[in-house]
Amino acid sequence: MVRGHFYGLDARQQANLRAAAGDHEIFKSSYTREGTLTYEPNLVAFSFRFELRDTDSETDAEAEQRVTEIALDRARASLATMGVDHRHLRATATNMASVWE
Repeated sequence: MVRGHFYGLDARQQANLRAAAGDHEIFKSSYTREGTLTYEPNLVAFSFRFELRDTDSETDAEAEQRVTEIALDRARASLATMGVDHRHLRATATNMASVWE
């Protein structure tokens, strides 16, 4: 999960994001390899949900670091493609194998 805040949106960016807000509701989101962007029409905060798997790391801590770095890179790339600036980008990871045990 990558979270952040929109920053410095101009009127055109705001209008475009608000027009598409219905497609980015939390109830339409899922964890995907490509990432799912969610936000509310007030355009304060956003989140990306990624499903990432790490089979190369030797420890859980190493795996968490790797997948959070990948998720942050993908979120930054997606925001750049959208032409949207951001602040306070942060990522958290959950090892689903530990949840299923």
